[in-house]
This record gives sequence, C-alpha cells and structure tokens, in this order.
Amino acid sequence: MQLKSQAPTIVLIEQDEVTLDLYRRELSKSFAVLGFTEITGVLETLADQDVQAVVIEPEIHYGQGWELIHSIHVTFPNRLIPVIVCTTRDTDNRDRGGEVTKHLTKPVLPKTLREKTLETVRKKPKRGKSS
Repeated sequence: MQLKSQAPTIVLIEQDEVTLDLYRRELSKSFAVLGFTEITGVLETLADQDVQAVVIEPEIHYGQGWELIHSIHVTFPNRLIPVIVCTTRDTDNRDRGGEVTKHLTKPVLPKTLREKTLETVRKKPKRGKSS
C-alpha cells in the first residue's frame, strides 16, 4: 500500500480514539498520517512505507508501546526512524536509552505536536538524541 502524497508519512499510535482523531486532524495539515489504536500492524506498515517518524503513546495496552519502540529499532536498525513519545507519564528512564527522539508530556496541544513533529522530521536526528 503506497500512499499518493507529497507530504511526509508518519505513523501515529494512540489508544484513545478521540485523541487519535484530534491529533490526526492537526498532523494531517503537514503529514500523511497512518493512525493506529493498537500496535498490531505497525511493524508491517513501517516495512512497507517510507515513514519519516513515529508518534506514540507508549503506555498503550499496559505499556506495550515501549516494547514496540524497541522492536522498531531492532527491526529497522539502519533506517533511524525518529520516535516521538507523547504520553501522560512524565520523563521515564525507559525512553532515555537512545530509542526515543523526543519526549512530550500530555496534555499536548495538537498544534504543538505538529510543530514538534515537523521540527523532528526536518532535523533528521540521529538515534540517541532526546529533548
């Protein structure tokens, strides 16, 4: 499945459908957004698409998002896909191992999320950077 879009493609993973729709509407102003309410299918999508960043609530399904973040870096070690954590939890040591590019603590305004995602995609950060 190849998207026909000039906009960079990002994956948005958020368990809460209302929050997913809210963020997707804003992010769609700058990106082609592939939204997920579950982690199932994300790795396959990353394999099939030229994804420029992943925005994830890692507490999805009792913390399975943290496992997915690790799997992204293990499965695609040469792609250096930026991962933006957007979570209800404050800074957590699990995101400081070089697998998370940016950490945002909710509540995050949709416009702020879009700006931070644009900044991240434009910088093309190397794995290990976090802010």
